[in-house]
Amino acid sequence: MLKNILLSLALLVTVAVSYSDSHSKKPSDSTPKKKLYILTSTNTLRSLSQEIAGALLKIESLTKGKQDPHYLSAKPSYMLKANKADLLIINGLDLEVGWLPNIIAGSKNPKIQKGKQGYLDTSDFITALSVPTTKVDRFFGDIHPFGNPHFLLDPIRAIQAVKAISNKLAELDPNNKTQYIKNQEMFEKKLLKKTTEWEQRIKKSGVKKIVSYHSSFEYFLDRFDLKLTGLIEEKPGIPPSSKHILHIVKKIKQEQSFCVLTASWYQTKWAKKLKQMANILVQPTAIEVGAVETATNYILLIEGIVQSIESCKAK
Repeated sequence: MLKNILLSLALLVTVAVSYSDSHSKKPSDSTPKKKLYILTSTNTLRSLSQEIAGALLKIESLTKGKQDPHYLSAKPSYMLKANKADLLIINGLDLEVGWLPNIIAGSKNPKIQKGKQGYLDTSDFITALSVPTTKVDRFFGDIHPFGNPHFLLDPIRAIQAVKAISNKLAELDPNNKTQYIKNQEMFEKKLLKKTTEWEQRIKKSGVKKIVSYHSSFEYFLDRFDLKLTGLIEEKPGIPPSSKHILHIVKKIKQEQSFCVLTASWYQTKWAKKLKQMANILVQPTAIEVGAVETATNYILLIEGIVQSIESCKAK
């Protein structure tokens, strides 16, 4: 009888220890880990980040491709997204200054505050153009005090931004570091090849001078050796006066410009007026991924601008 009791107690102890061990063990390395959640300020940055991350991470943009990233309302829904983000990637150079600081503050997310590990400003990794050398005043319009923010329309600067994104993703997710670096190198190689092709096509088009509505294309023009004849805007963010339009028409005729490039979200009435007065082609063009149906990724975005220039082939 005693023997049976002792055997029963031994069995109970074995079961208890086994249960305790099974519930105290850490999850195995094979247990699927939650994907990092990456939030970008623009859809172009989302697209570039996706080139590096592939399906490894969840990536969303605060702005849609058809939205002008200068202007966005700091909605509570955006703050909720920011609250859940492991990394916030921004364009910088005050492109998002009118709305992003409120979203970051409202997110209550310590990880994505400026200077923290989950905050990446891609403009820190490029050399900006048109940095004001005098005091910035609202009298001169919506001037960006740290330089023109539209640097991602230069493929070479885009490569610099992509490298920064790749390094940050590798830092936050070291298990996939090798894949991020591989994807970044493959994308860089592809983009360098396309840039050489674009240079040749633009040169062949014979177009050398461009008119633009806003200073959106400065980096693109600088990269591909094109000259800006003038801006339809009288001042940044301020529609032109009739006097300014007459001035631009005169410059177009003097300098023999053949092409107006205007971001797809800007009003077209002033560009159409130039078309009538100066006999110049007007090309509404995407400057953000997703702004038009054909600009579904970064390479197709730049391809669209090149095609617009080719359509303005010198007479």
